[in-house]
Amino acid sequence: MTGRAPRTYVVGLLAALMATALWGFTFLGPAAVAPVNVYYLVVGRYAVFGVMSLAVLAAHRGGLRRLGTRNLLLALHLGVVGYIGFYLLLSLSAQAGGGVLASTLTGLIPLLVTLVSNATEKVLPWRRLVLPVAAISAGLLLVNGGAPHGRTGDGDVTTGVVLGFLACVAWSYFVIVNRVALNRVRPAAGNATWTACIGLGAFGASLFLLPLARSGDGPSPFSDAGTLSSFLLWCVALAVLGSWCATWFWNIASKRLPATVMGPVIGMEAVFGAAFNLVWEGRAPTFHELWGGLLVIAGVLLGSYLFNRANTPDDGHRPPTGEEAPAAGATGWSGEEPGTHAPARSGGRLPPGKR
Repeated sequence: MTGRAPRTYVVGLLAALMATALWGFTFLGPAAVAPVNVYYLVVGRYAVFGVMSLAVLAAHRGGLRRLGTRNLLLALHLGVVGYIGFYLLLSLSAQAGGGVLASTLTGLIPLLVTLVSNATEKVLPWRRLVLPVAAISAGLLLVNGGAPHGRTGDGDVTTGVVLGFLACVAWSYFVIVNRVALNRVRPAAGNATWTACIGLGAFGASLFLLPLARSGDGPSPFSDAGTLSSFLLWCVALAVLGSWCATWFWNIASKRLPATVMGPVIGMEAVFGAAFNLVWEGRAPTFHELWGGLLVIAGVLLGSYLFNRANTPDDGHRPPTGEEAPAAGATGWSGEEPGTHAPARSGGRLPPGKR
């Protein structure tokens, strides 16, 4: 039997890559609206996201009722933690310890997601994760290590490290808990309903950033008509592409892939973000950016390959037929709902366990 990936896996992987590309696009936001205070951009972006979410929920009232209060609160809090909490903590980390420190610490996200997910799902033996995780981590360190902005002389490195680590925990928590929740609420609520609930949580929490916007550095977008029109266009673009569409694609991936695979894919967000910024700045990548990006891509592809092999029988092993055939799902991918697999047979590779 060939090692060809099943359709469910391919769709999930493509959706995850699309989500990280769209999240990488949002890295352009601060530079595009400069010198406007970036907190205004966050509030504007999530205000548009919130309006879109309200419109979707108005059109899917039945799905919202089926979702129930408990799941609604879960989705709202994921929007708060995963979007506003992550961004605020990362911004404070950059303010305390410098942009290079904060950016480099985001390399912990794919590592945290992969390790926690493999501990709970037992997708791959730990030794098989060493190489892809090491490649992704080294690549992210290279990309961010070559960044032109550094720590200011009066920065607090310890505070920056703590805040940066908490930011990574917040986003890792979003990835893992969101996937578990999606597998539980299906088919009570569709992807659009769940995405809209996350959007409402992000919008509500963003309002608490208004005091920071008013007191922070940089002018208001309302200073002149030209600035305001460009600012509003970027708010809409970031909300539609970087918030709504990215979350929608990520939810599709969450239903089809184990978080152990999604962890390495998150590293692609930094690669896409760097690529978009290179196009925006009209320059070629530096040594660090080029080879760091290639290492991340190699790590993601290797992790994907290892997962696919773990769910595919060895070449030369004839699939059992007739009375020898095991129950559906015993060999991993079987056409069942994504994320539900039977335990592995003795001596076989480890498929994803049930959540």
